[in-house]
Amino acid sequence: MFGGRLPSIPIRLSNAASYLGQCVSHVTTDTDGVRRHSGFELRISTRLDLPQATVDDTVIHEMIHYFINYNGLHDTSAHGPIFRSIMQSINVTYGRNLTISHKSTPEEHASAHRGGRPAWHVIAVIYFNDTDKDGKVGIKVLPRTAERIAMYYHRVSSAPQVRRVELYLHNDPFFDTYPTSAALRYHSIVLADLLPHLSTARPVTVDGDKLRY
Repeated sequence: MFGGRLPSIPIRLSNAASYLGQCVSHVTTDTDGVRRHSGFELRISTRLDLPQATVDDTVIHEMIHYFINYNGLHDTSAHGPIFRSIMQSINVTYGRNLTISHKSTPEEHASAHRGGRPAWHVIAVIYFNDTDKDGKVGIKVLPRTAERIAMYYHRVSSAPQVRRVELYLHNDPFFDTYPTSAALRYHSIVLADLLPHLSTARPVTVDGDKLRY
């Protein structure tokens, strides 16, 4: 699929709930501002009991990231036009079913949480003034306390660089590994990568210091 132009890469198995696969590397920036990747590694989660074809597609998905970074290609985002073009070419040429992200089924949710019920989270999604330009939003998993959720919502919403804050209630394992706190911090994520995990989430609205689910 990649023309035999990629060196062998180690694959590490994990029990991660926040991803099916990752391509990680050590990134350095030259004096001229060029970012260079080295020490590549694939990480594949075995937490979910998935069909073999889905596991294979996950590995291929991460190999596209490897191909892009190894060759120093500059995409607009993690799953930008270059990634999508390569993905579509592989799907057509090799009859694969690669996608940008994997949406867990109820059975997979149960597999990921053997021995217990899925954890429910209140998730804050922060849209910035430049989100339309760079495609990035902030994400924050908040404590399940109405007062602290409302406080975070009002304080962050009033920041000059913030366009709006949306709140959701969801039990997708994707959110399990995000730290839970009411500190005025957030994790940056590409909106296109986040939206599939919010497709079945329940919106939460704030009315003063009260929440409506």
